[in-house]
Amino acid sequence: MFEIFTSWKYLYSPGKSKSILKIFLFSITLVLLGISVFIFDIKFLQFPAIILTSVGLLTFLTTGLLIFFNVFTTISITSVLLGTAVISIVWSVSSGFQREFKEKILGVNGHILLMPHSSPFSNFELPLEISRKDPDVIEAAPFNLNEMLIMKDGKHSGVLIKGISPDISKKVLDLPKHLKSGSIESLNLNKDYSPDTDEPSDFDDSEDTLDSIQQNGTKPLGNELCRSQKAPWPSIILGKALADRLNIKIGDAVTLVSPFLGFSGTLGSSTKTVPVKNFEFCVTGIFFAGFEEYDQKLAYTHIHVTRFFNPTGENDKPTVFGIEMRLKNMDQADAVSARLKSALQQNGVSLRVVTWSELNPQVFQNLQFHRTVIWVLLFFLITVSSFGVLSALYMLVLDKRKEIAILKAIGASDSSIAMIFVTSGMIIGIIGLIAGQTLGTLISFLLKEYSFPLDPEVYIISKLPVNISIESFVMISLTTFVLCIAATLFPALKAAKSDPAGGLARRKT
Repeated sequence: MFEIFTSWKYLYSPGKSKSILKIFLFSITLVLLGISVFIFDIKFLQFPAIILTSVGLLTFLTTGLLIFFNVFTTISITSVLLGTAVISIVWSVSSGFQREFKEKILGVNGHILLMPHSSPFSNFELPLEISRKDPDVIEAAPFNLNEMLIMKDGKHSGVLIKGISPDISKKVLDLPKHLKSGSIESLNLNKDYSPDTDEPSDFDDSEDTLDSIQQNGTKPLGNELCRSQKAPWPSIILGKALADRLNIKIGDAVTLVSPFLGFSGTLGSSTKTVPVKNFEFCVTGIFFAGFEEYDQKLAYTHIHVTRFFNPTGENDKPTVFGIEMRLKNMDQADAVSARLKSALQQNGVSLRVVTWSELNPQVFQNLQFHRTVIWVLLFFLITVSSFGVLSALYMLVLDKRKEIAILKAIGASDSSIAMIFVTSGMIIGIIGLIAGQTLGTLISFLLKEYSFPLDPEVYIISKLPVNISIESFVMISLTTFVLCIAATLFPALKAAKSDPAGGLARRKT
């Protein structure tokens, strides 16, 4: 208690300047004005309001410190404050990018995929059963992927059709929460529709043929049938960017053409293609994942429909592209993958087991690398801030040489003297830490509310992601506190080893 009281007495130096009080009150006004913009939801003023609030908060904290502490102490606290605030904001944005990429990518894919080594496979019941038995697997579902050409009113685009089972896949994918309109259950509409496959389709992909299909593939009557739900065609859910580019709305009829139509022969030893005619679909949903790559190129339909796009297996059995599953904890993907590989080998099943990190290795490796680099840079930023604590305490030691000598003369031990200055550093660090975390968290929150727009063609996502988490708060706080304590050691030892006689000696002027 003696050390705490003495250290506070050394640091506490209240100011009485009226100009500081005026600036302090003015900064409060700036903060209130900035926050009021968000309270009243004035969109076009929100970004200037973030800058106004940030400047106001920084001025408020700095002038508030000057009211209670001297200039040297205020500068050292402000250095810790700024370092902590910057690392808090940057780390929140960095964590937000990583979380956003994970959510976008895993929203349309499972945490673990089981896929064949070559062509689609038909005997998927056994691996599906093995997957569902794992205690860490929430659900598993078969799926198909087919590259197609989608056409509407003379416009066309390449699209990746994903065939899913709506009732099961909604437990595996995040598609339901990404839907802007429609529902995943709409894919059950006409799911058993079958094209006329009695006559092979001799389709060629010449420009004349494509032009003809573009002009005549979807009849105007198709839109009326789809909107009245009297069309015999299956349903499809499109990405928002794709729908906007082709001017497609809910209830429109679209045509799908496979680039493999007319191809015949065998794939491997037991699969063969099924001749398929052009497919008409009714658009029953639009989704927006916020991930440009998916919103422009991905579409969903029922897996029963996509069986006509795949080669058939033995005894004309339908095939699937793979099996995807969702885990209770996505970070356990490697452990679950190892168990599945072992179980599949024991049952004589040869399939590739791919985790979410293996499916997108470059994306997540780059994110992790950037995260590590940012942490190293910000660690050095906090280290530089801690030098402000060191310099302030060193100046305090020089200024209090006489008081230190008196304390030693009345019996204070070297350890007590050292603890006085360590405690002083702790007070500076704690005040700077609390103020910095408050400033950084508030600015991060305002950035999150503002949803700073980004170019999706460059950043893949459409707005600045911000993730405010307790884990990062604790990690930053502990790191800052430890470095501030480390910065106090040299001044504290200097004070402890000072000579009382030298401190009490009168200087000649």
